Amino acid sequence: MLFARHRLHAALSVFLISVFFVIIVFNQLISSGRSFADTPAVGLTASAMTWVSPLILLSIAPAKAISRSLIFLALGLLLLIALNELSKLGLDVAAPKHQG
Repeated sequence: MLFARHRLHAALSVFLISVFFVIIVFNQLISSGRSFADTPAVGLTASAMTWVSPLILLSIAPAKAISRSLIFLALGLLLLIALNELSKLGLDVAAPKHQG
C-alpha cells in the first residue's frame, strides 16, 4: 500500500476487503458456536488471510478499479440491510386507503 500510486484507493480497498472478510468468516464461526480457543488453526489462518488477500489483490489489479467495485458492493449491502429493516415494519403498499 505504501508503494501504490493511488494510496487513498488502496487504503480504502484494504479496509473494505477486511470488513467483508470479517463479516463472512467470523460470522460463520460465531454462528457455528466455535471459538478460536477450540481451533487455533482457524484463527491463525484467518489472520494470515487478512494480511495476504489484499496484498495479492492489489498486486494484480489496479487499486482504483477495486475500490470502485468494493464501494458499489458496500452500497448494495447497506441498501439490502435497509430494505430488510424496512420490510420488518410490515408496510403494505397495495392496502386500500380509507376515504373520508
